[in-house]
Amino acid sequence: MSNRDTYISRDYAEAIFQRVIRPMPPYNFEPDWDDQPSRFKIYSDAERIALPTNFPARLASMADVLHRIGTPQPEGRSLSYTELSTMLQFAHGAHSRRLRITWNHDARALSVYPVSHFAYARGTASGGGMYPTEIYWGCGASGTLLPGLYHYNNAHHAMERLFAGDVTQRIQAALFEHPLAINTDQFLFVSLNFWKNSFKYNSFCYHVVTQDLGALLCSLRLMATGFNSDLYPLLWFQDETLNQLLGLDTAYESVFAVIPVPTSGHYEPSVSDTIQALTPLHRPLANKETFQRSKRVFTFGTNKLVHEATLITDERQPAVSEAFHARADVLPSGNEQVELPPPDMTHLQDDLLATFLQRRSSFGSFSAHIPLSRNELATLLYFGSSVSQYVTDLKQANGEPHFTRLMVFVNHTDGIEPGAYAYDRQQHCLVTSHKGDLTLFLQQNYFLQNYNLAETGALI
Repeated sequence: MSNRDTYISRDYAEAIFQRVIRPMPPYNFEPDWDDQPSRFKIYSDAERIALPTNFPARLASMADVLHRIGTPQPEGRSLSYTELSTMLQFAHGAHSRRLRITWNHDARALSVYPVSHFAYARGTASGGGMYPTEIYWGCGASGTLLPGLYHYNNAHHAMERLFAGDVTQRIQAALFEHPLAINTDQFLFVSLNFWKNSFKYNSFCYHVVTQDLGALLCSLRLMATGFNSDLYPLLWFQDETLNQLLGLDTAYESVFAVIPVPTSGHYEPSVSDTIQALTPLHRPLANKETFQRSKRVFTFGTNKLVHEATLITDERQPAVSEAFHARADVLPSGNEQVELPPPDMTHLQDDLLATFLQRRSSFGSFSAHIPLSRNELATLLYFGSSVSQYVTDLKQANGEPHFTRLMVFVNHTDGIEPGAYAYDRQQHCLVTSHKGDLTLFLQQNYFLQNYNLAETGALI
């Protein structure tokens, strides 16, 4: 299937938006909760190497992070092994047990031992708490460990060695020799482990897991900026080649993003041995067994079809100018504007590491008793929109085009009339879309029972 089959993805997106009134197959699906997978992928026959845990007491304030993410660096500062360990732990590792009383129906079950391993809080949010993201490390000769391929075991904060040997040139070839890939021999691969999510969400899985991917990439970048560096994920690569290197079955788990990591060791780009680097593999390099809690693992046709439509073989990436057809930051002209105060930096003095540790989902615990302040909303919107400046191989060096924009339902915010607004980051203001109380409309269009949306200050 060709990556040009974009209609498949568009049809899937439309079906997702309509799924409540037009159900998607499989119909009347019920998850088998007794056979659900583990939230952690663990290789049962791989050497496990503990990662450093001498994390810094402080890193950078969120105000510092805001300044850095708004101005992408042309070349990221190199990251040490200890800094990489810190990034992985705080963005992707387990931090604490969830034992709060919430409006969620499973709140009581989380305190029971048989399901306690599903109740660990992490620095990055995940839809439904499924955590389908996995991180692998391609370590070249300049790295701290023996060159090879590793899996980040976030249950034990350790690296699992999957293959010993330098495969830098194979990776660079699969990345179409992108300049960022040629200048390092250290790579992070972020994959999606579909069954971790699809056992519950079936055909809805592909939509949810790709959102999880974006959340994790953003967390990793926030951590890198805390070390005064930056990360630029590459999204255009030969999928099957990288999956084969890591021993992944593309229908069940697949690499979605590759992050070239600025190396702190001595690495000189080489042009030798290119024939060996391009020799096709006849079998996966990594061939290790993993623990699988589920007795029965299967795929869903819709997810498989959409994923196959995104796979790339030898197609060269389109010109960056083509990406502007997908930009989403164009705002309506002529609508009433609502001024916002400047971002309040007093709200952003907490340390980055503390912020990751304290992250939690509200699970319905909002209250309109104390309204959201105008300053708080302005700061939230400004910070949230700043991450759209990220750079990939499919965007310009200045972070454009932007594929997202922020829309806001204001319910209880001091000094702002209830209604629906678009946020204009350039002017730092709200652009009016609809005025009036929309809380009943919001509740009618929310299909769970764990939130009373009339209690929220704003929905972004």
